[in-house]
Amino acid sequence: MRWLRPDPISPELVERLIWAATRAPSPGNTQDWDFVLLDEPKAKTRIGDAVRDAMAARVAAMERPDRTTRLMLDGTAHLIDSFAEAPLIVFVCGRVRYPPQRPSEQMTWSALYPAAQNLLVAARALGLGSVFTTLHLTADAVVRQVLGIPDDVRIAATIPVGWPAADFGPVNRRPVSEVVHHNRWRSM
Repeated sequence: MRWLRPDPISPELVERLIWAATRAPSPGNTQDWDFVLLDEPKAKTRIGDAVRDAMAARVAAMERPDRTTRLMLDGTAHLIDSFAEAPLIVFVCGRVRYPPQRPSEQMTWSALYPAAQNLLVAARALGLGSVFTTLHLTADAVVRQVLGIPDDVRIAATIPVGWPAADFGPVNRRPVSEVVHHNRWRSM
């Protein structure tokens, strides 16, 4: 959901989102995740301006050859333009710490992405809109400076959260038969 109302989210609902995120699996049960919860208007505006400067023209110039692409890119353009209006933006973060003997970046992502997914599922179950983005990548220096995120912390996802300003639409996914390989890989 890229169309969000600016109405506030109660602290109780935010806590439920983070609680759900922390139920995710992690390598060695390390639970090496942190969540930066951004609701301060000036900080959201600074980050939103940096993201807009980096992305708006690029997204506007992208071709929209079909309905699915058009809806996704139009939603992305709207999200970029209204970034600061989202009542909450969650940055899912973590350090490279596991395994202790030889920390692996891959292990970090294997903890952070499930936590982000759990947050998204919980938001939907609570009637909130949210979307998994990597918009932080377009304005990494600004995000880190505004939020005080150290250089050794990875940012896996930027998740705007709010009450939906549009109806949830159906998702378009490939059939299961196209993505399953029994016992060995088969060319499709």
